[in-house]
Amino acid sequence: MSNSTSRRHFLKRLGGCLASGTLMGLLPQLALMPRAAAQSAGGYRALVCIYLAGANDSYNWLVPRDSEAAGSRYDTYKTSRGGVFSGSNPNGLALAYSDLLALTPSNQTIGFGLHPAHADFSVTSGANSQSHSGLRTLFNTGKAAFVCNAGPLLQPISKSEYEAGAPRPAQLFSHNDQELLWHVGMGSTGESVARFGWGGRVARATAGGSLPNGLSPTLSVAGASRFLLGDQILPYQVSSSGVDLIDNYTPGSAGNNYTAARRALLDDILNDSHAHKFQRSYASIAQRSLSVGESLATLLDASDGSGNVTTLFPSGNSLADQLKMVARMIKVSRNSLGAQRQVYFVRLGGWDMHSGLFETGGALTSTGHGGLLTTLNQAIGAYWTALGEIGARSEVTSFTMSDFGRTLTGNGGGSDHAWGGNLVVFGDAVSGNKLYGSYPKLVVNSNDNAARDWSLSRGQYIPTTAIEQVAATLAKWMGVSDSAALSAMFPLLGNFGASDLGFMG
Repeated sequence: MSNSTSRRHFLKRLGGCLASGTLMGLLPQLALMPRAAAQSAGGYRALVCIYLAGANDSYNWLVPRDSEAAGSRYDTYKTSRGGVFSGSNPNGLALAYSDLLALTPSNQTIGFGLHPAHADFSVTSGANSQSHSGLRTLFNTGKAAFVCNAGPLLQPISKSEYEAGAPRPAQLFSHNDQELLWHVGMGSTGESVARFGWGGRVARATAGGSLPNGLSPTLSVAGASRFLLGDQILPYQVSSSGVDLIDNYTPGSAGNNYTAARRALLDDILNDSHAHKFQRSYASIAQRSLSVGESLATLLDASDGSGNVTTLFPSGNSLADQLKMVARMIKVSRNSLGAQRQVYFVRLGGWDMHSGLFETGGALTSTGHGGLLTTLNQAIGAYWTALGEIGARSEVTSFTMSDFGRTLTGNGGGSDHAWGGNLVVFGDAVSGNKLYGSYPKLVVNSNDNAARDWSLSRGQYIPTTAIEQVAATLAKWMGVSDSAALSAMFPLLGNFGASDLGFMG
């Protein structure tokens, strides 16, 4: 049979199986390795990226809280943000001093405060109730740290250099472009390694290839992500509810003979001897995708509960659902699949708040920006409890990323696109209760060279910590300790002062 005839025959037979559902969706999820590199020694470790899509207003997330006196850091913040929001000052974007949850960072000379959404809380389900730590408790007990004024850079740049046209990342203040830079982990997409996300590059360097059963070392519970893509590594995708298997293919999924017939037909096609390279590759990918999906579903849905966690998560919280699945995946990957290095990705949208940062008459922690931060806090708190349940708090480091910071000045109800912002890192391996990088003075149009404090006309802060420095610090904890390897992974890293910010132990 000619190749062209064989291809037509193959595709015709395949068409008879497409009614079985999601095969086409499964195929790109599997990482196919021509060779499987040895995984890093030293026990299990994982990174979990929590992406806040749309740009979190992180200068209302972490706020100076020294005093209310004139000239204090808090007073400067309040002035730059147009005063405290209230019914009589609806355009103000500042939080009241009394509403801030006190933080006591050990490496700062003043106090700071968190948005009030980050308190401890409880989750109730039926007759059961469980208490969880909020982000404020995680920080004050040394389990979390903030990295301040971070963002994409090509090189350190002052305000005068910026105004003189010094090199800076392309398309600043653009959601899609700046999200991409955060995902590739550098200030430019022109470098060859920027074809891949920095999570995928870390996984490639530390985990090598897929696990023996074919599971990729990068996994998403939030759909496709450039962050997880690596050289010969494609992220495996699961949903918050589990593995999406092919309809009417898995035994027991239908109570008639169609399941057996479809399974037999598809298996026959995939096991056939195909003459064309495309056919052989497609069949191999499909076989391994089906195998991984079924084995993973079996582990997650085990009747003895070994693939689940008993921690009570808040209902109606999409991020909590994603992080619960991450905890379950970590449990089965580490305990049953022999994984040593993994990188996960979850996502929460809605942060592009050009309006509605506060809502008149609305509760501070359930509407506007506060509502999103409550969603984040409760998802993180329950997830932290679940990591304790499975004994993985020292093995898993989680962190946030977001498109960019936001303007200090308002626009009549919200804030607009800016540049540098703050992120949080948490886990037992984190050297917590500290701020890393340089927290800005929060002065609109600042030009303080001595303090390296520079902002534009609406308080768009020029970053003083580069994405590469954040990513390289996490990569080093994962096992990329060689300086040459770090430089190859992050080609612009040498442009910045420190390749290790020190927040990982």
